[in-house]
Amino acid sequence: MFVCICNGINEKAIQKAVSEGAKNVREVRKTLNLGSQCGQCVRHAHEVIEQAKITAQQAEFYVA
Repeated sequence: MFVCICNGINEKAIQKAVSEGAKNVREVRKTLNLGSQCGQCVRHAHEVIEQAKITAQQAEFYVA
């Protein structure tokens, strides 16, 4: 599902950025240019980032 229509950024791209070390919207914005046009996506992007961090933590827990 697209999160940022202006720049064509979907949830998978945001999840990948988080898996590569991005911790917040600001850090995702640096790599994906998220929210640089109209800014309507920032709230949803924040939710996707937080969920991706939770998923990553759970994966680490099950691997360890």
